[in-house]
Amino acid sequence: MKDRTKKPAAYHFPAVPLTAVSANRKGKHRKIVSNILSDLERLDEFSALRINLAEAGVKKADLRSAIHRAAKSRRIPLLTTSDEAHLYVFHRPAANKMGR
Repeated sequence: MKDRTKKPAAYHFPAVPLTAVSANRKGKHRKIVSNILSDLERLDEFSALRINLAEAGVKKADLRSAIHRAAKSRRIPLLTTSDEAHLYVFHRPAANKMGR
């Protein structure tokens, strides 16, 4: 009679203990996003931050996505807009409760 127990399939990638895995993911946009959100906290509601995309060295869509993800996780209401060379980041205006 043959032994019908199946051997587990081999892993495609090596397994490591969880203690060897870093708990924090530090994305490539972490520093610039952190700086932008830090500046935004000190910014008044009538101004916007202007980020020069050529100087930042990142793609507009990638930076915009990273900013929105970080702001959402920190519950910071913001909006962005852009032109050919710059990304603008500003506070989302508060809803006018009296006007309705």
